[in-house]
This record gives sequence, structure tokens and C-alpha cells, in this order.
Amino acid sequence: MCSEDERKDFDNVGMLAYVLGCDSLFEHGFIAIDRGGTILTSAAINATPDVEQFVKDRLDGRTTTWWTPQRETYFAWHRQHTFIKPHDGA
Repeated sequence: MCSEDERKDFDNVGMLAYVLGCDSLFEHGFIAIDRGGTILTSAAINATPDVEQFVKDRLDGRTTTWWTPQRETYFAWHRQHTFIKPHDGA
């Protein structure tokens, strides 16, 4: 969903992550990065016990050093468009 200029912003638009694990969880909206680098987890992980356990064991309470003010625009977009948020009243 990036513009052509954003796609060329190689230093900021991408984030190195493991293909199995964090990258997949991020791409499918189960985790996101908050302003400042805190890893957010979606309540949707609770529907899959193995995913829930993986997140609890490896990601709960952690931050990433990959967050920078220059990358915040991309992380904010992901939080708004990809991250699975809890439903109101659920």
C-alpha cells in the first residue's frame, strides 16, 4: 500500500524479522509496534493456543529497537490498517 516514494525509503519502510514467527504475526495483524517500540499484541491470538503461547513466551513485555521516529509513519499505518483490534463491546 506504499506510494512509489515510500517503497524507495529502504532504510525505514521495511523491518527485518523472522519469517516464521514475528514477521508472520506482524503481517497478519496479530502484533504491531506502538510509538516508542513497544510490541502490541492483538486479543485475536487467544483463539489459537500455540500462537498465544509463542507470544507470551517470546514477545510479551518486549520492545524493538527497530522503531525510530522516521519509521513511525509506517508503523502507525500498520496499526490502523493491519493490526487486529478488539471489537467494541466484546
